[in-house]
Amino acid sequence: MIERLIAAHRVRNREIRAELARRVPDRLRLTQLKKERLAIKDRLFRHFPDAAEMRRIARDALRRARHA
Repeated sequence: MIERLIAAHRVRNREIRAELARRVPDRLRLTQLKKERLAIKDRLFRHFPDAAEMRRIARDALRRARHA
């Protein structure tokens, strides 16, 4: 589940960057994407309240995803 949340967070980050790269970014879409990203982050921190532990798990999950 943690890996799915991390993947969803990364997808939202990409969507936000893509929207910002548009000539005229849609502010409503950006607001919605940022809210979704924050909600995902909150769910992750419910599982790992220690930020250092959360980052370590996220890095490990990202490494596994890159090598898969």
